[in-house]
Amino acid sequence: MIYQYEEIELTLKLSYFAKIHLGELERILQTSNDKKYTDDYIYYSHIINIVDSWLKSLFPDEQEIIILRILKNQTYNHIAFQIGYLNHSSVIRKYKGIINKLYNNQENR
Repeated sequence: MIYQYEEIELTLKLSYFAKIHLGELERILQTSNDKKYTDDYIYYSHIINIVDSWLKSLFPDEQEIIILRILKNQTYNHIAFQIGYLNHSSVIRKYKGIINKLYNNQENR
């Protein structure tokens, strides 16, 4: 499946919440075999698998920006300070470049 730029960004953002919900669902499913949670578990697992495969295609510095921005919910200013960029606009440009890279990589599959 080919994802559009906006879909990639939204899927990355959704992965933050998917990890939270998946943890909750794992606890629920350990104590109960309630089928109504199985579809949610599959859905959130799929989101996490997609994002994990995208992260594997990135360089370590790119992975760090995605992890800090999406999975740890850090601001662009905080990321710039933490990894040594001069300002937040450098991180924003890099972040947008990463999304473009993910978009272009799927055409090469």
